[in-house]
Amino acid sequence: MAENEKISVDTEDLKNETKDTVNQVKETIKNVDFKKDAEATKGFVKEMFSNPIEAVKRASSGEEGILKKVIIIVLLHIVVMCAYKIIEVIRDYGITQILFHLDKIIWYSTKPLVSIILFSLIIYIMNKNNKKTLTAIASTMVVATIPLVMFDLLELIRMVTHGVSAVAIFTNSLSTMFFGIYIIIAYFGMKEIFGITEENKAIKKFSLVQLIVAALLFVLYSL
Repeated sequence: MAENEKISVDTEDLKNETKDTVNQVKETIKNVDFKKDAEATKGFVKEMFSNPIEAVKRASSGEEGILKKVIIIVLLHIVVMCAYKIIEVIRDYGITQILFHLDKIIWYSTKPLVSIILFSLIIYIMNKNNKKTLTAIASTMVVATIPLVMFDLLELIRMVTHGVSAVAIFTNSLSTMFFGIYIIIAYFGMKEIFGITEENKAIKKFSLVQLIVAALLFVLYSL
């Protein structure tokens, strides 16, 4: 493990922090005005692409109202993933088979949420020197995944327009760009959370978190 870092888990602390985060999310969902907050989220996404570093700083600081934006972003990502899987099932098995593959559709659609949960928990456990709340960590990681939402939306477009070469060339180029942007923002987001200034240490920590989460996701979604 990088620099002989040992990961120890204070189960009671993690349990309490998780409980607090779940309660915060529940309360926030109750107060979400989807029309108003969707518009605010749209503005935030535009700002994020113009100044991504500032966006992750705002998220990691627990800025007021950020959780509503985070919830809307995650819901949008889930909808995109769900639509992709439904179209894939229709393409491979026919529309009459959707109900028979409903479990796969639901499980695949939860991947954005599961990813954020895994990232947040791993970072929280590893973050001993610059303690942040689980809510702040999750918010930061969701903001970092905004380019991934765009990436998966392009994958959906490519699925719908299968066979149209011009569209495929265009979406391939944009997909590569958005995935690259995600890596950069996720790196700076984690760097902000961990409070690391040295690039060498930050890269090692970022790589370790990515490796652990990738391994866990592979296990979960290969079952």
